[in-house]
Amino acid sequence: MGSVMIRVDESTRDALTRVATEDLGGASADEAIRRLLAEHWQMKAIAAVDAYRVNDPEGWAEYVAEADRDDRATAPAADPWDEAA
Repeated sequence: MGSVMIRVDESTRDALTRVATEDLGGASADEAIRRLLAEHWQMKAIAAVDAYRVNDPEGWAEYVAEADRDDRATAPAADPWDEAA
């Protein structure tokens, strides 16, 4: 994948560099942007789930019940790492 130039204000570049250095362990600007975009997607996904829970409580309850049934159906009978089992 090639690289391209994008035009940003110096203050934006400096803020991105600061976040990459201080919060992301010295990541490159590209990696910082990728992480920030991933975080943005996660926040949107969480907001969508929250909206579903609030706007359709019956549907949410059905979803949770189905997920619980699926978890129980696929859960191992005993935890193979549990020495007490």
